[in-house]
Amino acid sequence: MGKRLFFMLFVMSVCTKTMAQEQETTTYSGGVEAFGYLSNEELPFWTYTNTYGRLGQDSNGLVYAFAKADYQLSTNSSLTIKASGVARDGIDPSVQRAELYANFKNSWIDVTLGSKDVTDNTYELSTVRRNILFSSNTRALPGIFIQNAAPIKLFKNISFDAAIAHYILNDDRFVDNTNVHYKNFYLNWDINATSSLHVGLQHVAQWGGRSPVSGDQPDGLSDLAKIFIGSGGGDNASFGDQVNALGNHIGSYSVTYKKRNSEGVDFDVYYQSLFEDRSGIELNNFPDGVWGVSVSPTSSKLFKKLLYEYVQTVSQSGRPRAVQNGGQQSGGDNYFINGTYRSGWTYEGRTIGLPFIAITTSSEGIAPSTNNRSIAHHIGASGSFWKLDYIAKLTYVENLGTYAVPRSPKDTFVYSYFKALLPVEKIGVFSAEIGADFNDDRDTSFGVGVGYRYTF
Repeated sequence: MGKRLFFMLFVMSVCTKTMAQEQETTTYSGGVEAFGYLSNEELPFWTYTNTYGRLGQDSNGLVYAFAKADYQLSTNSSLTIKASGVARDGIDPSVQRAELYANFKNSWIDVTLGSKDVTDNTYELSTVRRNILFSSNTRALPGIFIQNAAPIKLFKNISFDAAIAHYILNDDRFVDNTNVHYKNFYLNWDINATSSLHVGLQHVAQWGGRSPVSGDQPDGLSDLAKIFIGSGGGDNASFGDQVNALGNHIGSYSVTYKKRNSEGVDFDVYYQSLFEDRSGIELNNFPDGVWGVSVSPTSSKLFKKLLYEYVQTVSQSGRPRAVQNGGQQSGGDNYFINGTYRSGWTYEGRTIGLPFIAITTSSEGIAPSTNNRSIAHHIGASGSFWKLDYIAKLTYVENLGTYAVPRSPKDTFVYSYFKALLPVEKIGVFSAEIGADFNDDRDTSFGVGVGYRYTF
């Protein structure tokens, strides 16, 4: 997969570069970052979490570099090629690609081939960067992602956005070479000049691959059609996948209300759910998910953005219970965990989505130390003072384990983090960060870091 992907990116780069040179509309950019850390035991939670898989708990430093070329093919079309890599300790392997992709975009379609981060720094204060299924806790998955380039109008004030993607989980996992099907759909309502409402659905399904227990999983075109609509498998699927849905399905509903410049304040109010099966689709696990409000005072520099999120994953449609319908089970949604795909919703051992769900894998699959039932209160702030920009986070978390292996008493943490950045014109950006994690039964994790970033 990696060699084929690299070859396709190379061919696209050469062909497009030739076209771009004819029009003389090529721009290049790049950058390098270097960070060093000191900690008493391991890095605090928000220092290494949601860093696109670049840092681990035991990391002491990293170097990250990227190069990007933008080709303007015509008035309405462009192609971007980006390659980036990271070197750090505390993670094996110590040197990896970060992103490697080609992105083509015109007035109606946006296609990405390769490994590109799903989220960016727009919502850095959020626990999930406003995407409960992906956040930014792992490296970018390799695959192809297709979406519309601009909202598609249905009526005067109503439009929609949609995307579909295919990824491959090429890491060391229980089911080798697991496929990932992804799609989303968002309906947008521009209520008036300052208010809008966005309602959407995300759907992810793990399918195919080879299991050491049950062998090759169904991976034909007809199986992909069943994955797409969430129907049961055929005779070549396991009994559970025949009775329920083929593959391992997860998804999320989202609702976001945006108000712009209301008496000098912009704000968003949003909710993102989680579902694993029919009970979650029918919202029997309500109010599990991420609830948030983000406020941006338009005239304030000290507080450019303030955020509060309440995160809950404790309902899961209730405790597991048997029902009389062919051996199915109700309740116990067991977020990000599956019996066939025992590595769960992870990539390289890290949870892909909501980071409070900590999937710990073992030779038998999910380990007893796994946690997917949590309650969290999270606040964040960003702004500037003097010549400094800053980011601050404070989180209170209660981890209850799983229904099968509960934590009694519950495990309670406080995660704190502060980062200051000093931009210096023509030189770069210098940064310093500090974090501390508190727990009654463990020593406080404390860490500091310094960094430098230069882009051109």
